[in-house]
Amino acid sequence: MPPQRSVLPVLPDPAQVAALAGTGPRYTSYPPATEFRPLAAATVEAELAELGARCEPVGLYVHVPFCRSLCWYCGCNVIPSRDASRGDAYVEQLVAELGALRRRLGARLPLGELALGGGSPHVRSARALMWLMSAVDDAFATVRATRRTIELDPRTTALAQVRALAAMGFTSGSLGVQDFAPAVQDAIHRHQTVAQTRGLVDAMRDAGFDDVNVDLVYGLPRQSVASLRATVAEVIAMAPDRLALFGYAHLPERLPHQRLVEAAGPLPDAGARAGLLLAATEQLQAAGYQAIGLDHFARPGSPLARAADEHRLARSFQGYVARHTDATLGIGVSAISSTPRLHWQAPSSLTAWQAAVLAGAPPIARGVACDDDDRLRGEVIAELMCYGEVELAAVAARHGVDGAAYFADELAALAGSPLVEIDGTMLRATDLGRVLVRTVCQTFDRYAATSAGRFSPTV
Repeated sequence: MPPQRSVLPVLPDPAQVAALAGTGPRYTSYPPATEFRPLAAATVEAELAELGARCEPVGLYVHVPFCRSLCWYCGCNVIPSRDASRGDAYVEQLVAELGALRRRLGARLPLGELALGGGSPHVRSARALMWLMSAVDDAFATVRATRRTIELDPRTTALAQVRALAAMGFTSGSLGVQDFAPAVQDAIHRHQTVAQTRGLVDAMRDAGFDDVNVDLVYGLPRQSVASLRATVAEVIAMAPDRLALFGYAHLPERLPHQRLVEAAGPLPDAGARAGLLLAATEQLQAAGYQAIGLDHFARPGSPLARAADEHRLARSFQGYVARHTDATLGIGVSAISSTPRLHWQAPSSLTAWQAAVLAGAPPIARGVACDDDDRLRGEVIAELMCYGEVELAAVAARHGVDGAAYFADELAALAGSPLVEIDGTMLRATDLGRVLVRTVCQTFDRYAATSAGRFSPTV
């Protein structure tokens, strides 16, 4: 298959995008997390034992929920706290969970990728982070090529912390920006200057970080095309390796603190959201960034761009990654683990997670076992999410079925759609379909009909 198209040559009209947009999963997993149900610990333990017996490389995600303050737009599992001792006690519990995970695996598996997310994992003391990294090295076979990435907050990250992280082997970092406009920052309760952000990017470069990501958000109150363009221009000047341009997911029924965002002013409607997305996309492409999958952009030659060009891009619960592993194991409160046969999540309650770890039990709140159909559809959706196209016959053949027959209903449903071009069993998203790729994926999602209305807007 040729490399993905890295440019959207003809950007759609915002009104057309808005008219076809709906709601749907971000497809960081399939089945989506909304399908997770209570799951027996024995099921997970058997899966871990089999994973250990295969001795193949895995990824590891560590969730650290603590932040010094709560941003009102945030959709992550975070705990606002200025008490540093809570974080150090939490690391002690992570170390215990790592030891128990190593025993359940029965082997010291090769580690392909390590990601620390949150929350703000860097607010832990250097001593605590070194202790955690030592425990990771004890539990897994880490090598120099193991990619280590961490989420950093430009408002609170010190130069000494960046240097310490580099000494621990971190070469990749992700920085939240959202929007630099003061009015927007007031609306979301996150105040951050251009100078703070540029200073952190420069410090990371000086320390040897070779993969710097910046997160932006569109669809916020008081946000305009002009304000977002000004933010994007400032970020482009910092020359990050990649950017993520996320649509704000406003779900106050699940995240009550987001009601504070509502109080700041009306949210942009579907047409305005589409206009914001397309304006930023045009600006980033003009600056030379490649469009990668959904809402991601990368500089040519960067790790993510190379992965896309070489058709080895992968999508996981952490977004797009350049190094694919069949399994990602999560530790910490609310962390999600995934293998080809099983997804499971730890309790979102810190108390419940701590109780399980202290009892020596696997911390499991819910999950889902993947059947043959899930694995086939998951691969189709992953191809679409990563590359905007999929050869159904080739994917189906890897699963021992006939693609044309298996997906006859889906092909019929998409016939004549402005979102795709179909040639036999080759499905390719149009430029409009690339923007609305989540909508295309829903055609192949057998759970879509029963989960309608439970997700954020597709644009």
